[in-house]
Amino acid sequence: MTVAYRQSMGLVSGVVSIAYSHFYVSEYVEPGFDRTTQTPDFRTHAPVILTPGQLTVISNVQAHDAWVTLMLSDAEPVPQPEQWKLLGTWPYRPVYGGRMGMSGPTTGPAMPAMGWLSGGRGDDLSLALDPSRVYTVHVHARGRQDSRARYEAAMDRAEWGTHEGFEDYVLVFVPAGHQPKPRPSRRPASW
Repeated sequence: MTVAYRQSMGLVSGVVSIAYSHFYVSEYVEPGFDRTTQTPDFRTHAPVILTPGQLTVISNVQAHDAWVTLMLSDAEPVPQPEQWKLLGTWPYRPVYGGRMGMSGPTTGPAMPAMGWLSGGRGDDLSLALDPSRVYTVHVHARGRQDSRARYEAAMDRAEWGTHEGFEDYVLVFVPAGHQPKPRPSRRPASW
């Protein structure tokens, strides 16, 4: 990992199938808890759209597979290598248990990357946040500055078929305060 943070407290990576120029980093939420039903406002030029329980990351490429890493760190970032660009920072408040996962809008959860060691976690590609904390999310990307041109050039080649390597993303969650632990807004029907 070339994005450097002083102390990593958790790390998970996978391959996300981006479609319609975006992918999600969402919190797993059970029935009875407030969950975003709010559709991200795609009329913005922001690289990340924040809605309760979800970050929608906007890609410069319509459809491709991207390597995405979620990281929990206990410290603010240190300067990044030049190829990694900070897209910005956003506040994140867990709405349930803080278990964050990555997914594509049409293909579902991220897949383990070939050659990536799971650390004994199998195919669980989720990052555990403390739901009683609030976080600042630092979103970094590599390859965005020319990803659309590289994608269009790949489409023009007779051997076209590559759907990966255009962009990579790292989302780092840094604790920034406390909040009351989320509670159900209503009783689930099974009670």
